[in-house]
Amino acid sequence: MKTNENQHENEVEVLVTGGTGLIGRWLLAELTKTRRVAAIVRRAGERGPELRGFIDAHGGDSSRLLIVEGDVEQPSLGLTAGFDQVRDVYHLAALFAFGLGADEVRRCNVDGSLHVAAWALARPALRRFVFLGGYRMMHSSVEGAAEGPLPEAERAALYRDHGAYEASKHDAYRRVRSFAAGHGLRWTAVHPSGVIGDSRTGETTQTTGLGATVEKLWEGRLPALVGTERTFLPLVTVDYLARFLASVPERAETMGQDLCVLDQATPKLPALVRDIAAHLGVAAPTRVLPLGLVRALPQAITGLAPESLGFLTEDAYDTTAADAHAAATGLVMPSIDVAVQRWCDYLVATRFLAQPGGDRGALREGAYHVGDPVTADVVYLHGLPWNGDAWKPVADRVGGSSARVDLPGLGRSTPSDLDDVAWLDRLLAQRTRPVVLVGHSLGAAMAVRYAHAHPGKVRGVVLVSPAFLQPAAPAYVKLRPLVALTLRRSTSADLARRLLPEQAGAPLGAPAVASARVDLQRKGVASRIARSLAQATSRRVRATLRRQLDELEPGVVLVHGSRDPLEIATDRVVYVVDGAGHAPHLTRTDEVAAIIAAFAPAPPS
Repeated sequence: MKTNENQHENEVEVLVTGGTGLIGRWLLAELTKTRRVAAIVRRAGERGPELRGFIDAHGGDSSRLLIVEGDVEQPSLGLTAGFDQVRDVYHLAALFAFGLGADEVRRCNVDGSLHVAAWALARPALRRFVFLGGYRMMHSSVEGAAEGPLPEAERAALYRDHGAYEASKHDAYRRVRSFAAGHGLRWTAVHPSGVIGDSRTGETTQTTGLGATVEKLWEGRLPALVGTERTFLPLVTVDYLARFLASVPERAETMGQDLCVLDQATPKLPALVRDIAAHLGVAAPTRVLPLGLVRALPQAITGLAPESLGFLTEDAYDTTAADAHAAATGLVMPSIDVAVQRWCDYLVATRFLAQPGGDRGALREGAYHVGDPVTADVVYLHGLPWNGDAWKPVADRVGGSSARVDLPGLGRSTPSDLDDVAWLDRLLAQRTRPVVLVGHSLGAAMAVRYAHAHPGKVRGVVLVSPAFLQPAAPAYVKLRPLVALTLRRSTSADLARRLLPEQAGAPLGAPAVASARVDLQRKGVASRIARSLAQATSRRVRATLRRQLDELEPGVVLVHGSRDPLEIATDRVVYVVDGAGHAPHLTRTDEVAAIIAAFAPAPPS
């Protein structure tokens, strides 16, 4: 048995199954603040370091955690003797997915639950066995469930009508309830609703369920909702649920109770989706299709797993017992409206968990940014077809307080009817001191326009590859449909060859290239880039920008690559980066960062 060097099985007070899941890892972080905990994990040696890192990063203490190789599908959980001091056992492990086979799901969710219950019963110091069910359990009949498991005919119908996952949860609940009654097991069932990210940060590890709906909404692939205007899909944040679970064994009054944990303030589903759409700055679906109609259509048309439709009901749920426990322990649910926004920000920032290690950004009135533009010393504005990620290497090297902004309708920002100056003015409206603007190409144009309109609000401007001072783009750039199609069909390798031609092999800017390509697949982004490229070639636009640059106060420097020269002479300070092309901040990051750092030192405090 592999053990933590600071922990031994006979010192463990709490055992948790499913500790690597969304709920489990937040629960482990909560429990290890004060208690010695063991987590049963498959491939413990492989997964342990990441789990310990998560716990330490989320307020727990991994030195109090013992990670044990085990498997709930085995009658003994794969454990040897020991764990005699365990007082509380949390069973969270479950196979969660739609479209699974009934036998596979039953082995984990039903048989596994009984294995854990029996193991808990054998602990001489057991105080409580906490079983994680689901809020839909509270809509089934719980009266008389202790008399025995479902009759075989009813069980078969349950799996046929509800699908393997949902049926297995009902099945497991009935069987564990019956086991507890027959063997005197001290237990509590906790039934959470749909679980979203941390109320403080939005962080999550899964998108199954509503998260998948948000992703479709974000990508413009959600033409309609299913159900009615009264469909209720309740939510709870993972951090609140973890605190609730950790507190359950502390009160004797919860023994034998069914505690349904959900936020009754969750808006009805159509209203919830409209609120999310407004926050993301995307169009909300205007149609709500009847459930019966969608059930009758093939999954290939609807794109919905038939099992998922069982959650789209108008049912209400009794949370009286859970609310009483929360009140007795001082637990207060966070604002669900704010939590949903932060969760959506996290999903967008991580590209719906495809890049979970990326910087955490946020949406404010449709503008996506990493860092706070209101307090940052430096605000970075990207060019085409990039997004704010293109400035990350430079911003990290320059350091200090900065914000990287996705321009309107590009990257992860939503389209806007405002012009450049009004859009940026709204973003920076609450600032109390002047800002340094660093813009690349299209972003350089925005910086010039804003500094010209509001000279008192700008402390300095760095223009990297200002396209309006360089040779005009070829005439074919004005063929917007062709340009948009080419961008959408481009691979990362294609983009790297076109945008960073001075780089051989894997470019230094590969992460920025990959990030830009992801955005190009989002509905409308490629077309908006093509439109902006065409507008940028206008002689009138270029002449206006040159005039505005000439009229700016001192405090402007220009940076360009030697392979991407200026065609217009200027009396401003100009830095030429040898060997670089149109994106020197990606291919000669250190040199560009040094220029910006020297030009824009932190303002006096």
